[in-house]
Amino acid sequence: MMKRHAGFTLAEVLITLGIIGVVAAMTIPTLMSNTGRAEFKTAFKKVVSAVNQAVTLSVAIDYLDFGDANAGTNDSGGASIYQILNKKMQIAKTATSTADDDVKRMFPNAGSSEGSNYTIFFADGMVLSYPQAAAHCTNFNNVNNKTCAAIVDVNGVKNPNKLSHCQWDAAAGTTSDKTDDKKAGKDGGSFCQESNAFISDQYSVRFKGQQLIPNGYAARYVLYEK
Repeated sequence: MMKRHAGFTLAEVLITLGIIGVVAAMTIPTLMSNTGRAEFKTAFKKVVSAVNQAVTLSVAIDYLDFGDANAGTNDSGGASIYQILNKKMQIAKTATSTADDDVKRMFPNAGSSEGSNYTIFFADGMVLSYPQAAAHCTNFNNVNNKTCAAIVDVNGVKNPNKLSHCQWDAAAGTTSDKTDDKKAGKDGGSFCQESNAFISDQYSVRFKGQQLIPNGYAARYVLYEK
């Protein structure tokens, strides 16, 4: 008498594969998004650490920090923000206008206010953009409060090239993203929580003494989150 072997029918196999496909389609986008957020957070922390280490070395060797800077560009007698960083970090190129193709890609919504920015492209791919007039950045409320603000792009010209921010109202979709005022480095309006934080590759920061510090809610959330 022939034995019957237990197994799955073709229909059962196809149904199982279909279920797996549906589950994958539902979960993979969320997984990829969470992975991207984690990468941007880690990269931002790395940028802040690298810049702060460079300034610490500058203080130890040249007695110069952001408070001593007399300008932002590379032609200011050895005491500009550019020169403080250039002595301790590898810089690939700089740009002084939104006419630069790489600057256009990073700041597609930039207006005339960004035309006077000084943008530094580092060899590791990160970018720092700030007003050319940035100088004497010693405290948060000094007369150069606005000019000492900057934007960090952790992956340079690579997408998504969007400013991290916190949503005012997650349900309505309204946000505090100030895409029309990147020169001021604004990111205000709402405290960040995991549920309302839009984390991307750009962050608002500020030069202050011997530190590069977060300037907006999203940047503070990423740097100091527990």
